[in-house]
Amino acid sequence: MCLAAVAALFARPINLKDLRSRPDACRDYRQGMYRFEQVCLGLDDDVIDDCRPIVLTHGKKTEKAVVLYHGYTNCPRQYEKLALMFFERGYNVYVPLIPYHGLKDRETGEIGRLTLKDLREVCDSSVDIAKGLSEKVTVLGLSLGGIMAAWDAQFRSDVDTAVILVPSFAWYYLPRTVRPLINFSRLMPDMLLWWDPVKKTEREAPYSMYYKFSSRGMGHALTMGLSVIRAARKEAPACKDIIVMTNALDVAVDERTTRDLVRSWKARGARVRFYQFPKEMKMEHDVIDPLQPYEKTDRVYQTIFEHLEETSEE
Repeated sequence: MCLAAVAALFARPINLKDLRSRPDACRDYRQGMYRFEQVCLGLDDDVIDDCRPIVLTHGKKTEKAVVLYHGYTNCPRQYEKLALMFFERGYNVYVPLIPYHGLKDRETGEIGRLTLKDLREVCDSSVDIAKGLSEKVTVLGLSLGGIMAAWDAQFRSDVDTAVILVPSFAWYYLPRTVRPLINFSRLMPDMLLWWDPVKKTEREAPYSMYYKFSSRGMGHALTMGLSVIRAARKEAPACKDIIVMTNALDVAVDERTTRDLVRSWKARGARVRFYQFPKEMKMEHDVIDPLQPYEKTDRVYQTIFEHLEETSEE
């Protein structure tokens, strides 16, 4: 009986038809800002002020804009420092808030309401807004945000550059194992699980980050990632330039699955740069947030901009 149940987790098909992009790009700066304002009007009243979506503009359409996707159970505050650095380099900047994130209660069960549709709509609406703010769009994301940036890279032809940081396509301790985890998350009741089951609320982490995550939500993240992996095996990404960065000491996500995706993209003629942050930096998974106790963000940010500058020079 147990063997049959395990076999079913591996064999049960996963329908990804609804995960294709539905672009509706803004025509100009005015429309882009209007849509951003509409997004803000729809926010939950319990969102922390520091976690609200960020927009930094030069008051007009610029040559470049960047969309920054935050990680699972974190919020736009994660990018407040990097967003300003992009702005100072002439970019218009948009940092969207993923639904059910950034709430005051750090043990909230609301995170379990996140859906695949929510993730797809954030990806599409964010690029749509950025197209109104600029001529060329860069997307950058970490972990779940890395999956979202990869999804844009695969499916949105109006994205010029994608920067994909430590994407959570699979788990470190279950390498290249995706389908059974997705099926398990769908078939079982949603569970709120501690990020650190030992320290729990004593875990040292940024104040904007939840202590728990939803098993169903994690399954949705893996499903979005699987849609990218499967599409990349059949067709080249729509994005022109892709930068993928991983971390040698990361024991949260599986780098091998990410490398498989890079190989698929390259096999179909895509221009992909790959970089791994070395062990000597002694960083854990979240290489972006300046509030992490192990942060090396000055070096991380410098590395990101160096790769972006190399891409723009080619």
